[in-house]
Amino acid sequence: MGFSSSCLVAALLLGAVSGEMAFLSGSDPATRRAAVLDTATGAVAPVGPGASDGAPVWAPGGARLAFSTKGEEGLEIRVTGPDGGDRRLLRMGEESLSAPRWSADGAKIACIAEGPGTGGRVVVFDVASGESAFWGGEGVRAARPVWLPSTDLMQALDPESQSETAEKLAPLKEEALRDGALLAAGIFGEKRISTELVLVTRTQTVPLLPLLVKDSARFAEWSVESDRKGRQLAYESNDGGDRELYVLGRRGITNVSNHRAADWNPVWSDDYQWLAFESFRGGRRGVYRVLVGTGNVLPVAVREAADCWAPAWSPDDEWIAFVSDEEGAPQIFAVGPAGGEAVRLTDGKEGALAPAWRPKPEKD
Repeated sequence: MGFSSSCLVAALLLGAVSGEMAFLSGSDPATRRAAVLDTATGAVAPVGPGASDGAPVWAPGGARLAFSTKGEEGLEIRVTGPDGGDRRLLRMGEESLSAPRWSADGAKIACIAEGPGTGGRVVVFDVASGESAFWGGEGVRAARPVWLPSTDLMQALDPESQSETAEKLAPLKEEALRDGALLAAGIFGEKRISTELVLVTRTQTVPLLPLLVKDSARFAEWSVESDRKGRQLAYESNDGGDRELYVLGRRGITNVSNHRAADWNPVWSDDYQWLAFESFRGGRRGVYRVLVGTGNVLPVAVREAADCWAPAWSPDDEWIAFVSDEEGAPQIFAVGPAGGEAVRLTDGKEGALAPAWRPKPEKD
């Protein structure tokens, strides 16, 4: 089924969608602006300066946003309220900062710093003070850091079972329990680049899968995401010959997408039962979902004449937002997880990208 052709159907669907969504507005990368959309009314509040703004990410509870933007010395991280107020900047000398992610308590932001002699290191900011520190030790490059929401995964690390890394595991676990831990795609090699999942603490970067799985083959891995409890990890891997989605959880590692076409960009539902993802399995880039426990894959937004990408679950799991270029410039739409009729949320006057629903306020 395609996008809404009936004004009445579209109006009814739009009325059913509620909540706020951060996104990027604009077709020119140099002037893209972070903004917040009221999905019920269509009202848009700009929150970024429109200077190569990066994809906005919400703090837990939705009180603040963070995104990269171009400053005098390069990319810096801007933190702001959803109305654009309470602004502050996170800077680090000549380093260019990107890909911010919030810690579970909202007190820290991890991002990637690139500059003279760094080439992609993880840096962690204390949001209140603005103080920063490189994490992971010297000379390790990484991309797309994400915080572990809990230390459950750390408790599964057994120093006795892996003699090669046993001496590292005790201080690794101590640091993670004290300061928190990050996951990232570690970048290895100079002429021939490979990536694998790494666990990052304040002073160490350690390949993750060899700690948890005997005889890990270390295929190229990328784009790791934790469920909100920190008990399951979804990631991309070329194990099997093409890009697939894998989940590491209580049952070990499972290939949950398992298709000859490329599958990527896993996004957890709030109830951590489903993953939305992108795939070429329909001939064009489309949005699908998979039930993690069974591997059952269902289409969400698949079009013969358009690409659909960047899935984002609403906080109640009732909607999946996505981007599509069916009407020319990319716009943001929302559809129920079962697919079917979709409603356009942005107005079509300029491009819209990187949807991110505002999370529910945290309970006291």
